[in-house]
This record gives sequence, C-alpha cells and structure tokens, in this order.
Amino acid sequence: MKKLIALLLAFMIVLTACGSSADTAGGYTMAEVTLLEENIPDDNYGNYYEIFVYSFCDSDGDGIGDFNGVTSKLDYIRDLGYTGIWFMPITEGYSYHKYDVTDYYAVDSQFGTMEDFENLVSEAHARGIKIIIDLVVNHTSSEHPWFKSAIQSAWDGDTSGEYYDYYNFSDTALDGYSYYDGIYYEARFTYSMPDLNLDSENVRAEIENIIEFWIGKGVDGFRLDACTSFYTGDYTKSAEFCAWLTDVAQEYNPDAFVVGEVWESDSIVKTYYENAPETSFFAFSVSQQEGYINMTFSNAYPANYFWTYANTVYKTANSGESIAAPFLDNHDTGRIAGSVGRDENKVKFAYGMLSLLNGTTFTYYGDEIGMVGSGDDPNKRIAMLWDNSGENLTDNPPGTTSASYAFDGVEEQYADETSILNYYKRCNNIRNAFPEIARGEMKMTYYSDMDVLIFSKTWEDSTITIVVNFSTEEKTVEMDLGELQAELAVEGNATYENGVLTLPMYAFAVFK
Repeated sequence: MKKLIALLLAFMIVLTACGSSADTAGGYTMAEVTLLEENIPDDNYGNYYEIFVYSFCDSDGDGIGDFNGVTSKLDYIRDLGYTGIWFMPITEGYSYHKYDVTDYYAVDSQFGTMEDFENLVSEAHARGIKIIIDLVVNHTSSEHPWFKSAIQSAWDGDTSGEYYDYYNFSDTALDGYSYYDGIYYEARFTYSMPDLNLDSENVRAEIENIIEFWIGKGVDGFRLDACTSFYTGDYTKSAEFCAWLTDVAQEYNPDAFVVGEVWESDSIVKTYYENAPETSFFAFSVSQQEGYINMTFSNAYPANYFWTYANTVYKTANSGESIAAPFLDNHDTGRIAGSVGRDENKVKFAYGMLSLLNGTTFTYYGDEIGMVGSGDDPNKRIAMLWDNSGENLTDNPPGTTSASYAFDGVEEQYADETSILNYYKRCNNIRNAFPEIARGEMKMTYYSDMDVLIFSKTWEDSTITIVVNFSTEEKTVEMDLGELQAELAVEGNATYENGVLTLPMYAFAVFK
C-alpha cells in the first residue's frame, strides 16, 4: 500500500507545547522537532543563506564579524536546513560594505586571513554547505590601483597606459560620468566607484583570472552585482556578459553556480534568462513590501494570486530549464518582518510561501529570527542577535541610525518549538526532503474556496500534492485519498478523517 506523508505547518500563536530535548546543535538547546530524512540531489538547487560577515559573528572580540566567527556557526546554519551561503563582498574594499573593491585577490583584513577563509570553505563543504561570494565587476573603487594608474594616463594623454582601457574616459560631460580634474569617467553608481570597461579584452582577461583565483580557493560560484549596469540600457548585452561570466566559471568548475542581481520586472528578467540560461537571477518581484508574497496577505483571492506568481517565477526561468532565485529581502531592501508589520504569523507564512516556490531560495541572515531593518543601508545590516542578553553582538556598521529587534534571539528561539526560527527550519527541511518542490513542473487542481490552493509538482516521474490555507481561519478540504493513509506531523490541530482534511490558519500540507 502506498503511503501518504502529510506535513502540515501551522503557526497560530497558541499551540500545544512540546518538551525540549537535551540535543544540541551549534551550542544551542534544541527544541524537540520531528524532521524528515533529507533527499538532496547533487545539483544547484538549494536553500542559501546570505551573510554580511561584518555583522554576523565576532570571534576575536574586536567588535567586527569575521571568518572564524562564521565557521563557528556553520553547524547552526546547516541545522536550519541551509545548503549554501552567499557572502557579501569579502575582498578588500574602501568602505564598510566592500562593494568598492580595492583588491580582488585578497580578503579584507577586518574579516581575517586568507587561511581563515579557506578553512571556512573547507568546514562548510564538510557539512554539505556550498559557498558563493559576491563578484563585483561592474565597477571598482576609485582607490583601486588600476583606476589611479588609468586616470593618470588619461591626464597625461597616454592612451597606451597599462590600465587606461580598464575604464571609460571622456573629455566632455556624458550621462553617467563623473568629473575629476579635467577628465570625465564613467561612474554609474557614485563618483567613488568608476565603471570598468567590460569591452576591454584586458579587463575580461583580468575577470577570468579573478574567477579562476577564487574557484581555486574552493568557492562554488558567484553572485553577480549590478547586472543591469554592465551595459546600462542594453539588457541583452548585459545578459550576454552574464552568460560569458558563467561560462568562464564553469570552465574552472563545471558545477559552478552563478546568480545575478537584476532589479527589474519579470519581463526583463526573462530577457536575461533567454540570453544567459545557465545563470540564475533573483526574483525581485517576489520580494519586499510591494512584492507578490507580502501582497498575498491583502489580496481578495489569495489562492489564485499565489498560483499566478508561483507560475511566473517558474516560467520566467525558462519554464524550469533555468534555476530561479526567489527571496523575501536582502541587504538592499527592508526586511520582511517589517514589511508584514512585525506580525509573527505573517513572518512565518511569508517564508512558508517562499519555501513552496521553484528554484533556489535565498534567506538574509537574521530573517529566521524576525530581525527588522529599513531606511539607510547600514540599518539593514545590523548585528545578528544570538541571544537576548546582547553580549554577543558585533558592532553595527558605520552610519547605522536605527538598530532594534522585534523578536527573541537565536538561543531563545531555538528552545521554543513554535518560534520563527523553528518554523524556518521545518520549511527548509521539507524542501530538502521533497526535491519536487524546488524542481517540479506545476499543475493546479480547481477548488471552489478562494482561500485554498491545491496544486501538484512533478519531477523525475515523482509527484507531490500541496494544499495551502491562506485564510486566518481554519479550513476544511474535501480530498479522496482512497487507499492512501495519512501520517500527520503537525504543530496545530490538523486532521484527515472521512475524506476531509482540516487545515489551521496559514497552513500548508505536502502529500506524497
């Protein structure tokens, strides 16, 4: 007889409490949580965790997060079900955020040594965690030796200078150019970040060397910053450059995973996929306060609304041939906990919805405990709250004007089975147990209640059925399971009796 496994996630405020066990992971007392056996194919689908090293974990007491601090938290990250880490820039940079690179071949000394980083990568791999790093090649810092040499050549009128063609110069004012002592140079973001000339064979050779260097250090891929600015106004040419970068990375590591930042509409993101199908691109339409997930809470027909954008994410990524990259927020956006009004139910269900989408999901550090942050960029990158005492906080980034926490820290949430953290853990566990969720071809089953969605996902001749209750009220769903039996791993009052599935508010079930 076939078995039906039903995994129901409900997150009502009042839940039946479960006792705690003595098991530990990463130094934290674990709540007693029933988890499924993982079934993770060897591919580039996964659950990634974005880390700003500066604010994550300080191992040496100087107030600044570092590589050894991250290494000490790898068990924590893997225990939550994350199979990859994306590091914001770790190379030498002039500013605190490091997006203005001054040396592509060195780690920033604030974070530790290259040996520390190599050890981090090795320890991550030992736990089944892949590592990708930010690759910032649209621009450098104006303090980079390349630019200092290039602009000196421009002042001297020496167009044959070694680094002159690394940048774009002009004698007259042009759109997107900055002025410095008689010379205009392209700088689309700010005067202190001059754009590289990506048509230069020398620049492309340098980028290839950079990619080879970091893959040699063990990284598994790259996040491409500012993909729409590679060739400003020309999405096709920018996408082709993404394809070239990915091809280069996969020459040195055939399994390299590359994901690009295209902060544009789904139609433009589709252009990138069409021209760079081996590259993943972030699904910005899913994220933030105005994104599909948050807007589902206020939609009159949430089931159809969710289905529409779930299909959009799937089809934008070349109907499943490419890997989509949906997320709720990142270092450039307001955090999801603030977007949903610090409502714990919505914080959880937002991640529940994300976890049902195709592709590789990305989670910004601290979202798993409901951290908040908006406004100036440093406010979005505040210290990770490891416990309520605040004794283990790093310093906040320079320029932070607001730093507050809406919910308990990691230690306290680990001990609470009903916490946001343990909900994130369950969602990731379900994705890791059912590969069909991230990879499957989707089909909806009509159901009359607009608050209930029933759909299937099929991958490699295996099909799962997902039922979602988008309502704040309990729902009953008529389902004929025939000879199938139901095993319910539940947080709330979910039952299946006489062909009727009862789902609590904001709950989903996965059947196989």
